[in-house]
Amino acid sequence: MKDKNQISALLGVCIIPQIIAEIKEFYNNQEEIAIKEFYKSNLFDKLQNPATGLWHLSSKTLSEMFLSEVQEQVIEFPDEQS
Repeated sequence: MKDKNQISALLGVCIIPQIIAEIKEFYNNQEEIAIKEFYKSNLFDKLQNPATGLWHLSSKTLSEMFLSEVQEQVIEFPDEQS
């Protein structure tokens, strides 16, 4: 799946809602803030790019990567990416 439209659909329907559900606790269950912060993140920018292959990672892994970016200002990529 390398078409940007397909990636966008997958992100919007399946992946992003799951990530938000996992990170909103970090924002005291304030979903609106979690959404805004996620959309401002470098991870979100990279996730939208089909060439990164990040779209195939689990929402749990992606939420951990997001929290790493927020807390440590660095995105830690998993060892295996395809």
